[in-house]
Amino acid sequence: MNVVKVVANSPQEALEKVHAQLGAQAVVLNVRKLPVNGIRKIWTQPQVEVMATAPEPKADHQELLLRLNDKIDQLERDLLHRPAVAQGAHVIRGAQPPLAALPPKIAEMIRGARVAGGDGEGGLLPSAKILEQLGVLPSHARWVSGQARNFLGFTKPRNLQEEFTLIRETLSDYWRQLVRRHVLPGNPLRVLVGTPGTGKTTALCKWMTREVLLSNRPVRVWRLDGAAPNLADFLNVHCEVLRVPVERLWDAAEPIPEDTLRFVDLPGVPVDDREGRRALGEQLRALPQAQVLLVLNAAYDLGLLLAHARFFSGLPLAGIVLTHLDEESRWSKCWNLVLATQLPIIHLSGGQHIPGNFDEAQPEALFDRLVQAGRVGDD
Repeated sequence: MNVVKVVANSPQEALEKVHAQLGAQAVVLNVRKLPVNGIRKIWTQPQVEVMATAPEPKADHQELLLRLNDKIDQLERDLLHRPAVAQGAHVIRGAQPPLAALPPKIAEMIRGARVAGGDGEGGLLPSAKILEQLGVLPSHARWVSGQARNFLGFTKPRNLQEEFTLIRETLSDYWRQLVRRHVLPGNPLRVLVGTPGTGKTTALCKWMTREVLLSNRPVRVWRLDGAAPNLADFLNVHCEVLRVPVERLWDAAEPIPEDTLRFVDLPGVPVDDREGRRALGEQLRALPQAQVLLVLNAAYDLGLLLAHARFFSGLPLAGIVLTHLDEESRWSKCWNLVLATQLPIIHLSGGQHIPGNFDEAQPEALFDRLVQAGRVGDD
């Protein structure tokens, strides 16, 4: 990673220098204000130091999907047309059978389904059964299979490749239905909630930094106390570097320009603090047009993530922000969360750098990552 350090008199000037050196798609890793020592602080404004790097090339998801489809198609051809080995025939030591890239149970299930001209056991599509092997919960795999069948009607996919394409479209369509159902239109007040330690404030700083430095949008932040005091002092420091106003009290009567992005940072509520959750609910009701986003640490076990989601389910949640994705490789968690909570994932965050990795979640890309992570024996 080629990291460049830039020192300038303002964040805007630093961003211009970064773009000049690394291009408009440069990723800002860190922003901090340089202290002024001695008597110079009387007449000298503090400078800003920005650490940035060139973005890593993003995978072409369309190309990735084509590669996956080719692999699936090849596996199916090997499965359906593999010649039987005569008893007593010589087998070359170390040679791998064509189906070594699939778990034996899945290969056997697909063989039975295809040869019989039917579907998998219990009416489950073979592609949905493979998703189950990749980590999708059995109840979710059955639901996806049923939704895909409803979409098809009396038409059956010709091969496993078409089934995976259908499953991908079914999940993506459901995701966007959830977005239309929960996400508020326009420019609502964005409030991040969750348990302590999930990275709520870090995610807010990443989001805010991208909007200020990359999109040049006006931003305001409210760092509010809840049932417990809000101790996120670094939020004030970061906002000062970006020259973003931070308020400690909410004033509903204060006029705010419509184009200004508004964020609210609240202290985390532990899952055993029912009184804190009740107080949080009352506080949210006092915030007009609030889009409440639940922040979850993706490195946690799925059972713990679902327990956290249940604890906050009484709040008017509009979506999920997943953090610490740099510590997690099981992408099935994302789909299990979406299907269990019936909430869309809005953003994906990874790493401690600000803004670092902070991207809008796309269902097609997450499905491709799930399948790609489960590939065995591919290039």
